[in-house]
Amino acid sequence: MSENQTGNDAPDPGRAGDVAASAAEQRNPASPARPVGVAALEVPAPLGDMPAIRGSALDAVKVCLSVEVGRIDLPLREVRATKRGGVINLDRMIGEALDIRINGRLIARGEIVATEGQKYGIRVTEMVTDDRQDDED
Repeated sequence: MSENQTGNDAPDPGRAGDVAASAAEQRNPASPARPVGVAALEVPAPLGDMPAIRGSALDAVKVCLSVEVGRIDLPLREVRATKRGGVINLDRMIGEALDIRINGRLIARGEIVATEGQKYGIRVTEMVTDDRQDDED
């Protein structure tokens, strides 16, 4: 029997750490495992002390503005059965204000107008306030 072995087959608890360290060195001999110190984290400043983001910093952010003519919930089979020339009735009446959305969020309502170059435009007729937005999303 070697001097590190005892009469039973149980591993020597004193050698378990040595075996693990040796295995780690064999896997990555250039950087042996060792404890790392971590500096204490700083307590963040209250939000009131932080400078506000200037509006001009946000002006270049792109958003998707869309105009919604109307909606309808219907079974997929009806959508699949629609042929060219078919009409799908929507929930809005002619002349009713259309929803103006930014990134899907309702921000205003307006009416369709013709613009230069035979393109559609939308004239904003109403801004939607935050308290009304939740009811209509």
